[in-house]
Amino acid sequence: MFDVRQIFESLPTKYGPYLELVDPSAQSGLETKARLRLRSLNIPYRAQVAIDRVGRVDLVIGDRFVVELDSKTWHTSFAAYTEDRRRDLALVERGYVVLRVTYDQVMNQWPAVERAVRAVVRRGEHRWAARHRH
Repeated sequence: MFDVRQIFESLPTKYGPYLELVDPSAQSGLETKARLRLRSLNIPYRAQVAIDRVGRVDLVIGDRFVVELDSKTWHTSFAAYTEDRRRDLALVERGYVVLRVTYDQVMNQWPAVERAVRAVVRRGEHRWAARHRH
């Protein structure tokens, strides 16, 4: 099995701190880019979180703010598009806040994504409140 630590052991020690940035649960480079940007903003998140009757979601900020990162490769077929909307409905039904962003938004329009994320967090909508609990 591939172990990224072996690669870091072969590199000069100055690269050692980068090992802590590696997340083996990451499903794509796009997810990694968004994750590292959130980390630089000191916004805690969890990656690849399993949610009952939904499946794994890319990122969860706080308790209930789901951020899904959609590339053309995996999210533009009719079946994938339909499944993404099913998942969004199931998440909203369970009280989650969902933000679905594209590759272009993460790579080229990050300030707009950041403003949206910060707005949800600033309003406290990333946390469960008594009114959200089932």
